Amino acid sequence: MQIEIIAIEQQYSSSQFNAQNHAQIKAKLTAIMQQIQTSQRSRQLKKGHARNRLKALPPPGRAPYGYRRGKDKYVIDRSTAPIVKDFFERFLLFGSIRDAVRYLEQKYGKKIAVSTGRHWLNNPVYRGDLAYQNQEIISNTHGAIISREEAAQIDRLLRRNRVLSPRSASAPRSLAGLVFCQKCQSPMKITHVTTRNKKREYLYLTPLNCPEKPACKSIDYEKILAETIQKICLELPAAVNKLNLPSPESLKTKLAEEIKSKENIIEQLPNLIKQGILDQETADIRKYKLRTEIAQIKTKIAQLPPVNLKAIASAVSLPQFWFDLSETERRFYFREFLRKISLIRCSNNDSNHWQIQLVFIF
Repeated sequence: MQIEIIAIEQQYSSSQFNAQNHAQIKAKLTAIMQQIQTSQRSRQLKKGHARNRLKALPPPGRAPYGYRRGKDKYVIDRSTAPIVKDFFERFLLFGSIRDAVRYLEQKYGKKIAVSTGRHWLNNPVYRGDLAYQNQEIISNTHGAIISREEAAQIDRLLRRNRVLSPRSASAPRSLAGLVFCQKCQSPMKITHVTTRNKKREYLYLTPLNCPEKPACKSIDYEKILAETIQKICLELPAAVNKLNLPSPESLKTKLAEEIKSKENIIEQLPNLIKQGILDQETADIRKYKLRTEIAQIKTKIAQLPPVNLKAIASAVSLPQFWFDLSETERRFYFREFLRKISLIRCSNNDSNHWQIQLVFIF
């Protein structure tokens, strides 16, 4: 089993054992003792962390930005929490991490990396929950900076942006990252051309990596935008009506009943301790497991689609609704419903004869 035995009390004769071997064994023994001490300390730290998890105490280390450490939980820092809150609101408004990062620097002089902003958006701490190294989450352990509804919307935006390139996710134009040429299967980028005096700007959709020869021609951006709005108004209500989804309201009610049942069990634990049925340690472990299960159910509730999806589809099926929006707002709503826009060229590379096909996310 490749186990090496070192007899530290054994007396060796000079014929059996020389000084060089003695030095090697001593060095090995010293290294082994150091490993044992390191291992024991690691086990002690893990036990301490496990005890803290059972008590729902914050993990070791600095408190996240926007919080400070209290006696047994995180406490909202009134000086930095408004900055974090503003970051979340900016992301919810425009759906772009890079834009929210730039906004913080311009308004507050707070410089953070895009990766830091993404970590803030995914961090359960800002939702009032604790996340530990074992990936388990306990909900409602301290004050939240964002509400559950805002957290659910953030998760939807992040899932939606995951299929887009980082530059497309933060691009100012509403069709960025959505249009693909069906002929060459290339995504289409947005290019702009200005007149000599720069009084007018013309926008075009151009294939990014077209293998065709000659390459597929560019298409007028405004024409594609107008056609997209017209088709989404016609096809979205019909696509939503075809969905045979279970009622989100009934699912939400069922999951809420599961949460209530587990909360009732937690309330009974002190009586079970008094009756001698459970000891304190067993009760703490049971409470910890129930709280992590409740957090998982709340995550499922947050991922449910809107209850009034048909009403929303009916409201956004008016062309005037889309034309009244800014490009950034229109980008937000397009990505709520569209996965892809396929550009179909009707004749040989003619930029004036084409049609589009919408691919919805559901």
